[in-house]
Amino acid sequence: MPFRSLLKWGLALAFLGFLLWVIALANRGEVAQWFGIVRTLPYGDKWGHIGLYGLLTLLFNWALGWRALSIGAWAQWGTILVALFAVAEEMTQAWNPNRTLDIWDLAADAVGLVLATGLSLYLARLSGPARGSAQH
Repeated sequence: MPFRSLLKWGLALAFLGFLLWVIALANRGEVAQWFGIVRTLPYGDKWGHIGLYGLLTLLFNWALGWRALSIGAWAQWGTILVALFAVAEEMTQAWNPNRTLDIWDLAADAVGLVLATGLSLYLARLSGPARGSAQH
C-alpha cells in the first residue's frame, strides 16, 4: 500500500479511534471531566456533533478516494458508512443510563455529514474522477 493511502487510512482510523474514546467516556458518564468546556459554549454539544461527524465523514471519503454509489456522486461511501455509524451510536443511547437519546444530536450529526459531503464533492472535482465511482 503506497504511503499516501496509509496516511489517509491512518488519519481516518485514528480519528475514528478518538471518536470511539469520546463515546466510551460519554457512556461511562465521564465526558464532562475531559470536555467540560463544550458545555460552556452556546450549543457546544451540537457544534461538537457537527464537527466530529463532519470531520469523520471527510476523512473516510478521502481515504476511500471519493468513491460514490452509482446513483450519484453525493452518495459517497464514506458518508454512507459514517451515517450508519451515527444512527447506530445515537440509537444505543436509549439503553444507556448515562446518555440521552436526542433527535437534535442526530440532526447535528446529519448537518456535519451534509457539510462534509459537500466539501468532499468539491475536493473530488479538484482531484478528478475516482475509479469505481459515479461521475462527479
